[in-house]
Amino acid sequence: MTLNRLLAFFLLLPIACTAPTAQVAAPPCPTTAAVIPLSAPVAEEISVEQLKLLLPHHPITVGFDVDDTLIFSAPAFNALQPGYDPDVIRPKNFNALTSDQKAKFHEFWNKLNEEYDDRSIPKKIGQRLLDLHIARGDEIFIISKRQSTFPTPPVDACTKRYEKMFNVKLPHPVIQTQLQDKTPFICKAHIDYYYGDADTDVTAAVAAGAVPIRVKRAADSYSKDKTHNGQLGEIVIKDSDH
Repeated sequence: MTLNRLLAFFLLLPIACTAPTAQVAAPPCPTTAAVIPLSAPVAEEISVEQLKLLLPHHPITVGFDVDDTLIFSAPAFNALQPGYDPDVIRPKNFNALTSDQKAKFHEFWNKLNEEYDDRSIPKKIGQRLLDLHIARGDEIFIISKRQSTFPTPPVDACTKRYEKMFNVKLPHPVIQTQLQDKTPFICKAHIDYYYGDADTDVTAAVAAGAVPIRVKRAADSYSKDKTHNGQLGEIVIKDSDH
């Protein structure tokens, strides 16, 4: 696909590129991700250099997923998860857990956020994309579906860790959605473009009115849910699995 055709496709994605002529009250943020039927990819994967040409010339607001998008966190999860019941650390209903199970739930996520995540590896594509948007003067949010440390610690270890990993200063603390749908969080941050590896990242971005951009997941990721790169109508970044 030629760059001109790709640009035409990109401009059709769900984002308003011009300001409205009259002040209109914003509708309430949706709370659930969009349902998007799978289809054949409508565009070839693009390079970061091509992405630069497709982005607006003015500053924008971008959001990033964490696991398998900015960082390769399999070393952290694989070292910690075997000691915990999957139905406890990712429960369908937290309130249905026993007091002991709730303690284990918080123990797992506290250890991951405060200790084991030091084993995670920053992805090269994460560094390139962060550097790109910082150089453009864009507003950056990091939105992870992880459960946060409980009780809230005096020091934000997650934000400081990623600042150190990527040698950047983040303008906002990392947002953790407590295992909940990211849609309202992307919407409330007024994000224009959202990067993520999972299908749910794409569908949440679309529901929130952001342009989804797929960062590919590494083959040896700890995540086992199937991804459908390019099959939800999103742009996919070439060679972004590492």
